[in-house]
Amino acid sequence: MSTTALGAAEPSRWTARLHPIPDPAREVMVIGWHAAFANSPAAGTSLAVFGDIESATDHLPVMALVRIEHATAIDTITADGARETRWGPDPFGIAKTGISWRLVPAHRDGDDRWVIAPGWWAAGGEEAVLSNSVTVRVGAPTVVPVYDHDPHTGKRWAS
Repeated sequence: MSTTALGAAEPSRWTARLHPIPDPAREVMVIGWHAAFANSPAAGTSLAVFGDIESATDHLPVMALVRIEHATAIDTITADGARETRWGPDPFGIAKTGISWRLVPAHRDGDDRWVIAPGWWAAGGEEAVLSNSVTVRVGAPTVVPVYDHDPHTGKRWAS
C-alpha cells in the first residue's frame, strides 16, 4: 500500500521501533500526538490523530506522542495585594525546563475517540525510534523515551 499522501493508511509510515532491541516484532503504532504545557497531560486527554491509519491499529500496540513544554507558575503579590501569575523556568533550578517528548499508551474511549490511556505512566527504560513521517509531521526528535511502565503496579502497559 504505497502512497505519497500525508496521512495515508500505510502502516510503516506511523510506526516506531523500540530499543534497545530494534526488531520488527517490537513495533508500536503512533496513532497521534498531543502538545501539553507545564505538565504531563492526564489520562483521557484527546489526541490529534495522524491521518487515515485506523485500519493499521489492529495488529500493533497503539501509543501517542506527547510534547511537553515544561514551565513553572511563578506567583507574585503586587503592592495593592493582587496576585499575578507568570510562567517561566523554575527560579530554583530544580524542575524540568525546556521541551521534552515521550510515547505514552493510547486507546479509544467510550465516545470512540483516541485518548491517552488510563494509568500513571513512567519511563520503562526503552526508547522508540520514530519514523520520518512522524518526526517531520510534528517536529519531534528521532528517538524518544517510552512511558509504558506503571510505577504503582510494576507492570508494563498491555494494549
